[in-house]
Amino acid sequence: MNKLCNYLLLGMITFGVFTFSSCSKEDPVPEKDQEEVGKTSLLLQEVGWDGDFRTGHPHAIDGAAVDTIAFDEQGNAPVGFHLHLHTGHSYKLTLIARDYAGREIQQTFLDRADIHQAVILGAPTGVLDYTYGDNQVGVTGYLHVVKGASTFTLQYLMRHLNPGVKAGVTADDWNNTNYQSKLAGATDLDLKFELHPVE
Repeated sequence: MNKLCNYLLLGMITFGVFTFSSCSKEDPVPEKDQEEVGKTSLLLQEVGWDGDFRTGHPHAIDGAAVDTIAFDEQGNAPVGFHLHLHTGHSYKLTLIARDYAGREIQQTFLDRADIHQAVILGAPTGVLDYTYGDNQVGVTGYLHVVKGASTFTLQYLMRHLNPGVKAGVTADDWNNTNYQSKLAGATDLDLKFELHPVE
């Protein structure tokens, strides 16, 4: 009889351990990466510009066309894409980023402005200037064509900065070719397209 009681007691304890350990909590829900980017586009629209490039301000031009550059998942523009922008003109440059479900996520870069900043590379010296249109992030900004040049590949990088780096970065670093050390961190987006500044 004692053996039977011991087996029953052991069975109930084992059953209790398995029951409580397997049902004690729900399966964890993985955190969604808010910067998991699927497709991106850059929109360029001519604007009027009053004042210098650092402290001036834009104004809309009625009926100004919008050029849309849709990039593949590797950040490349369509094969053969070539954009002409005119010397002495300014263009509003807007980033549209979508996650793999098609939802717009560029607001994430703005919400975390302390660790994001766009860098624009590839232009010959003195050809372009740039003004951030947001909190020095570059989701919206203004590209100014200062002088003409031959066709070049413009590169738009959205940097994910290491903690504390942004404090040492200014708006003048918009085209810093030493970005890997000055804007230390990782690259969230690397977009490229051919640009030809014309007279």
